[in-house]
Amino acid sequence: MKTKESIVKKQSALINNLIIDTKKYIQSIDKKEIQTILLSGSVSRGDFNPGKYGGMIDLTVMKKPGSTISVESIFGKDEEPYIPYHCITVNNTHYQILFIDFVDYKAFQTFEEPRKFAFLESQILWDQENRYQKELELIEKYAKIDQAKQLNICLHYIDHLLSDYKKDRWFRRDAFCQMHDNLNTSIRLILNCIYYINGKYAPAEDRKLYYSFSLDKLPKNYEENIIEIFKQIITSESDYNRREKLFNDLFLDFVTKNRPTTAST
Repeated sequence: MKTKESIVKKQSALINNLIIDTKKYIQSIDKKEIQTILLSGSVSRGDFNPGKYGGMIDLTVMKKPGSTISVESIFGKDEEPYIPYHCITVNNTHYQILFIDFVDYKAFQTFEEPRKFAFLESQILWDQENRYQKELELIEKYAKIDQAKQLNICLHYIDHLLSDYKKDRWFRRDAFCQMHDNLNTSIRLILNCIYYINGKYAPAEDRKLYYSFSLDKLPKNYEENIIEIFKQIITSESDYNRREKLFNDLFLDFVTKNRPTTAST
């Protein structure tokens, strides 16, 4: 598997040039009604790796509070109306723009978790009077408390899913497929917990597993064991027992030992 780190190393020159070009473009647009512009997504992370379908640079553009300016008046016509972002091409470089109201500390709290992840991995390209930077300091403090809370919520639900009561219900029905499925849900939740332990929100499901391999704090032999735990014979009781033991001994034990000592509000 090509790791994120190997792609970052390989693509570093390309990404540096893209960032330079993006900053030049940002300098050229009318920003009187714009409060903040963020570089988001794979270019900000450093693992931009376009293939045969190309790739786009993600920008998050926040209007000034009270502004009624439209995205078209600044960036022109949307070239890809079926994509849920405003897409444009400038000097053969493709951008997709999330055009939104200014995000302060309170607005951040209302976001779905993948968007919280996206905001906290973004880089500031433009921020008039450092307004977003000031909010970001509050956001980061909130995120630590929120991640600890979410970790506790995940662990409580895992405990519910894998409780003796739940397992007995499905065991009496010979419904090992459901027991495996409940364990699969618990694995997805424990991945979230591993992100929280690393001081991050979990990204969207379509990338959460892959990016987890690049986290600093991971269970022992993580890549090898995550592959093993995802293998399953869905009708097998003995295979369920194998997977549950691996889950408890390695993943759940790791999270329990590394969780924050407090989750105060």
